[in-house]
Amino acid sequence: MKTYSKRPSLFNFTCKRSLLSLAILGAVIGAQQAEAGAFAVPTYGTPGWGRAFAGGSVWKNDPSAAFNNPAAMAFIERPIGQVSAIYADIDMKFKGQAYDYQGNPRVEYDDVNDVNGPNARALGDGGNGGFSKWLPTQFLVIPVGDRFAFGLAQVVPMGMRSTWDKNFVGKDFALDTKIETAALAGSLSFKIDDQWAVGGGVVIQRTQGFVGQNVDLLAAAGAAPNSPLNGVPAGASKATMRVKVDNISPGWFASVAWKPTARDTLGLAYHAKIKNELDGDYNWHFNDATGMAPFDSIGLMNPDALALVYPGLVLNPNGDHAESRMDIPAMATLDWVHDFNDSFSLGASVTWTEWSSFESLKLTSHGNLIVDIPYNYKDTWMYSVGGDYRFNDQLTLRAGVALDQTPTRNSTRDARIPDGDRTFVSLGGSYRFASDPNLSVDVAYSRQFVDEGRLRTQNQDRLGGGRIDGKVESKGQIFSVSATYMF
Repeated sequence: MKTYSKRPSLFNFTCKRSLLSLAILGAVIGAQQAEAGAFAVPTYGTPGWGRAFAGGSVWKNDPSAAFNNPAAMAFIERPIGQVSAIYADIDMKFKGQAYDYQGNPRVEYDDVNDVNGPNARALGDGGNGGFSKWLPTQFLVIPVGDRFAFGLAQVVPMGMRSTWDKNFVGKDFALDTKIETAALAGSLSFKIDDQWAVGGGVVIQRTQGFVGQNVDLLAAAGAAPNSPLNGVPAGASKATMRVKVDNISPGWFASVAWKPTARDTLGLAYHAKIKNELDGDYNWHFNDATGMAPFDSIGLMNPDALALVYPGLVLNPNGDHAESRMDIPAMATLDWVHDFNDSFSLGASVTWTEWSSFESLKLTSHGNLIVDIPYNYKDTWMYSVGGDYRFNDQLTLRAGVALDQTPTRNSTRDARIPDGDRTFVSLGGSYRFASDPNLSVDVAYSRQFVDEGRLRTQNQDRLGGGRIDGKVESKGQIFSVSATYMF
C-alpha cells in the first residue's frame, strides 16, 4: 500500500479549505430546494449509500462522522472534505377506491343540476405521485492537535414529496405534500486514548413544507353529527386548501467511538429530538359546481353557517395565519466495522428512531383548531450490513443491504405519506487518482424495494367524512456521486 504525506503545505491547505467551505455554504443555501423520497433521509455521503449505510460513519477517514458520529472524527489524522450530489427518483402508484361520507363511490359534479344524475364525473388513480430531485450533502473534518477534531456538515435529514393529479379519487385525503429540511451542523471530538473517543455537536435545522388537499365543505356539513344538512350529496363543492409553513430550530447530538482491537471500530450515536413549531399561512382555491349559491364553499364558510355544524370553527375564505408542529424524532445508532485484512472490511449498523413522538398533524389559526389528523406513528428499527473490497490502491468496490421499517400504521396511513417497509440494495465504488492520491471520486446506486402501503383511512367529519380503501405501490432508486479530498 502507498504511503501519503501527512502534512500538506499551509498554502494548499488554506486555499483548498476555503474553496471547500464556499462549496458547503453554497450547498446549504441551495438545500432549501432539496427533497427526498422518504420522511427520513439517511445522512451519509456517496460511500455510505454504496454500503447501504452499514457501519455508519466509523469507517476509516469517513468525513460524514461530522454529523453521524462526531467521536469518530478523533481517529481522522488529516483534514478531509467531501461533497456529494444525490439524485432521488421515486415512483408511487395508487390502486383502489374512495367513498363519500354516505358510502357511495367518490365522484364529482361540474353543475349542481347533475347531482344524482348521469353526468357524474369519475375520478382517477392520481397518476404517479412520486418525484425526482437532486439533493446535496457536504462534510468537512479538521484535526486540531493530537486529541481534538472539528467538523462541519450540511445534510438533508428529513424529506417527503408526493403530488397527485387534480382529479385524484383520494383528493379529499391528499393532493400535494412536501416536507423538506436543510441542516447545518458543527461538531467537536476528543480522543481519550488510542481506543476511546467522545464527541458532540449542535445543529441548526430549517424545515419548510406545505400540504394541499380538496375539502368538500358541503359534504363536511352533511357528515357533521346532528347536521341539518345531513344527506346532501358529496362532490359538488370543491375547495383546495393549501397550508404552507416554515421554521428554524436548534438541536444537539453526541456519540462515543471505541477501538477494542486494531481491526475493530464501534460507535454509538444519539441525535436528540428537535422541537419544531411551524409558522405560516393557509389559502383557498375554489372550483365549485355551478349553481350552488348560497351553498357554495364561500357561503359555507360564513361564521353563522359554520356554527350550525361545527361550533367554534373559524375558516377565512381569504386565507389566514396558520401554525403547526412537526418534531424531528430522536434517533440512536450502533455501528461496527471490522477489517478482515488490508483488502476487505465489513460493517453493520442498527438504528432506532423514536417515531412515536409524531402522533398527529394539527393545524391551528389564532388558537382555533382547524384540523387534527391522527398518524400515531410507531418507533422503528433499521438494520444494515455491507462492506468494502479494496481491489488495489486506486479502486475500491462496495455493496450493502438494509431493511428499514415504516413507522406508519394501516389505520392512519394516507396518501400524503403512503410509506411501507423498505429494503435497500446498494452498489458503489471509489477511484483514487494516481496523479493525486489525496483525491478520490465515489459513485453509488441504491434500489429501494417498498412494501405496498395499505390505505384504509376514514376522514374526519370536518374534512368530508369520506373513506379511502386501496394501496400505494412504491419503488425508488438513488444515484450518488461525490468527490473526497484529504488535505
